[in-house]
Amino acid sequence: MSEAAAEPGVSRYVDGIARELLETWPGRFRFPDVLVALVRQPSSDDAGGDGTTLARAVLACVGGKPPRAVCEELLERGEFDPVEYALSGCPDLSDHETNSLTRKLEAARIAAGEAVRQRVTKLEQRAEAAGVGFAPPDDDVVSALARSRTSVAEAALDAASAELDARIAPIVQDLERRLDQQATTARGGDHTVQRVRALLTAGELVAARSLLNREPIGAPIPESIPPLPRWNEEWSAQQILGYHLDPAKPRPPEFAAWEAADQQGITLLTAYDRLSKDPSPGAAEAFADALSHFLGAPGGVAVAQKVENSPFHLAFFDGLFRDEALSPLHPTGRIDMYVGGPDTTIVPELTGGQAPHIAVSPSLEPPAYTDRRATAVLSLRDLLQLVVLPDDRGAAVLRILGRQWPVTALAGDSAAALAGVLGTEPATAWRTLRWITHLSLGGGLATAQAMENCTGMDPALLRVMLEYAENGAEAAPAELWDVATGGWQGDEALVRALREELVARCDGSTVEAAWWAALSVCDLVDGHVSREDVGDQAEACSGHHSAREEVLAGLDALVARELLVSATDGTKGLALPLNGVMRTLRPGAEQQLTVLLERREYKHGELRADPVDAGEVHTAGLWTPWHRNRFATMPAHGHYADAETHGADSGELAVVAAAAESELDTQNPEALAGVGPGSGTEVAPLLRTLEKQCEDEYSEIRLDVRCPPNLRVDMPEAVLRAVLYEVLDNAAEALMVGGGVIQVSAKLVSPEVLVEVQDSGPGLPAAAQGGRRIFLPGWTTRGEGRGGGLHRARRFLRAFATPSVETEVVVFQSEHPTLKGAALRLVLPEHLP
Repeated sequence: MSEAAAEPGVSRYVDGIARELLETWPGRFRFPDVLVALVRQPSSDDAGGDGTTLARAVLACVGGKPPRAVCEELLERGEFDPVEYALSGCPDLSDHETNSLTRKLEAARIAAGEAVRQRVTKLEQRAEAAGVGFAPPDDDVVSALARSRTSVAEAALDAASAELDARIAPIVQDLERRLDQQATTARGGDHTVQRVRALLTAGELVAARSLLNREPIGAPIPESIPPLPRWNEEWSAQQILGYHLDPAKPRPPEFAAWEAADQQGITLLTAYDRLSKDPSPGAAEAFADALSHFLGAPGGVAVAQKVENSPFHLAFFDGLFRDEALSPLHPTGRIDMYVGGPDTTIVPELTGGQAPHIAVSPSLEPPAYTDRRATAVLSLRDLLQLVVLPDDRGAAVLRILGRQWPVTALAGDSAAALAGVLGTEPATAWRTLRWITHLSLGGGLATAQAMENCTGMDPALLRVMLEYAENGAEAAPAELWDVATGGWQGDEALVRALREELVARCDGSTVEAAWWAALSVCDLVDGHVSREDVGDQAEACSGHHSAREEVLAGLDALVARELLVSATDGTKGLALPLNGVMRTLRPGAEQQLTVLLERREYKHGELRADPVDAGEVHTAGLWTPWHRNRFATMPAHGHYADAETHGADSGELAVVAAAAESELDTQNPEALAGVGPGSGTEVAPLLRTLEKQCEDEYSEIRLDVRCPPNLRVDMPEAVLRAVLYEVLDNAAEALMVGGGVIQVSAKLVSPEVLVEVQDSGPGLPAAAQGGRRIFLPGWTTRGEGRGGGLHRARRFLRAFATPSVETEVVVFQSEHPTLKGAALRLVLPEHLP
């Protein structure tokens, strides 16, 4: 008996024929179904068949087929185990045939495994889009099945798909019924209803339900905007343009999908083609007018002016925000446009503070990385994709431009500006938020819903979330705050940023204590809170009656700052305007209150003044968040943070700070080499943190940070933090009188990372002797004890030199048109994984 037939639970017969006979029959390799039957493992209950199945299989092709043809047929049928069986035991296959079939078998198994994995992913996406709880088959399990026999894996997936269909069907029926009811009274006819039906067809049931519940029927929504056609990287944009402009030119079949939807698209492409031959103001005006017409605006009003010392003409266009849903994002609607000639390959050099605009030139392409700035590039490839769209063109163009502009281009550059964009009507604010997240961040409905749930549509908190999604999040915006992975509540960095925003509104520890006290005792449903409960909580957390009086006094300040409002039940009580982040912070509110009150000093039961009040200037000798970066490489940095956490008073903190100051210049940079993280230090997040801290410290100064994502340097984060602090603080002090701009630009010139810091200040003093003396220990022009920072920065950098990178900080000659002050370049080692 063969080894296979001897296994427990395996039949000694295959359709009534002794397995041991079949397994020794030389002709078995010529019959596909014989091999299939042999590799299957039926249970012992299947013994004793009548043999008709295999008899028919043999008689169907008397004499059988060549073994190679049998294997190829089985591969095509997805029966992989029989092929493996044949390859391991068929003597009639040559070595060449065996090797060739082995490679085909493995390739087919891999393809089958990937195919079922994709089906599993699609099932997961369908369930998520429909809002249905569903556990699809394990993709590893079905992939293993597919490597054996594709029909088994497909059957398992078909069953799972049928189960999901059964769960989704009643939801679709209910939504279809509601849609039919509302469509009978909807304005705008079939076109408006089509937007909702498109979501149902796409399986986006969550979005469709939200639309039916919250939005006017047929209102344009981001999900209903058609995607741009997929671009084939092997195509030439100029060649596709030629097909458009020369109807007599022979066109390949695939061009049919790229036909312009109307004459306005052809006119736009014709105006663009003129730019490659004519750098005149007339050509720039013609393109601006053509773009306005394409977007549905009247056009005919563009005026192009030559920009001094630049290859660009400055014009403008209308229509980008013409749709009612988009108009809140830019009420004036008009956008500036820099139009370059045939040889213009770089974006215009601009001064800080310029409103978002676009740049167009036949030789201009969008930047290689997403360094968001006021200039967004509209390329020929973009235009070729846009002209195929018959409608919703403004939103489609904004999807291209919005993801190059900073999020503030659509959301405003302050909480007040965002409040103005959103408006006061809740439904309109909700729709506008969805457009902002979609156009600027690429986020979907789930992202907007997470923002709404977290912030309660508070503009300042929304702005924190928008900026975090743009700059601070590790995941792509479309993947942010997935409920399955903990949602926004599980993003500790985000929750911390939101908490800082709320605490900052309190403007002082007294008001902050009142806020934490109110949060810790308020009703979690409606936010109601009584003064008596707040006072009792303050007294319980401090043990001093004076705390009760002061915290109660802080309630009035909370009302003035709209952190407390009058209760809505007609009483004279108060309520916190609760949102998701407040509910998340509530479990720790009592502890926060206790820590705050323990920092206060009491004598004979009377409350003394704050050692350090967050709303006032910090006491001399204590560290602000900005200045503590100087000590990032020292143990005192952690000691100071620990002391703060445990409620140390100003005297204790001053002792830690003084000790750190005395040891600052004696620290050995060499001892820090080699202790950084294995993945290196990512530059962009650190620069964003320093940017905020520096601007908080120097209110009249603005930082312009330009750094590509995923840029890493081979040194510890603490060292890079301390070095950047010294360079930026040196520049900031030069701008303290009158304010100004500091630009920080980072780029990779492998194996070096270059970070350039330029400012709009007065420049280096004459005594600096070309910039060499500023790196000497103790050299300064700013008074006793103010020097040494740049000397320290150079010492730290030189300790991290590598065989291929001479790390350094040097003065360089800037060619920037407006930043004429000091210019320093840091040469850092690239981190190589």
